[in-house]
Amino acid sequence: MPTMVAVPRPAPVPVQVHPDPPIYQALYSLWASQGRTVPGRRDAEWARLAAGPVWADRTVRVNGTLVARADGR
Repeated sequence: MPTMVAVPRPAPVPVQVHPDPPIYQALYSLWASQGRTVPGRRDAEWARLAAGPVWADRTVRVNGTLVARADGR
């Protein structure tokens, strides 16, 4: 019967995070002030859409209003 030997794992290499250049920081601020999606930040609309139940194919929310799907499938 073979014996198992524990092998130590190497320590993880720390990831360096570099700040965005000022031009991108200004662009992100502009997008955020206009309510747009900003890289690296949570997209509330996507989270809301992705959290919907699987059986939600009979009705769809458009801009907060519940709309019946067209019956001509």
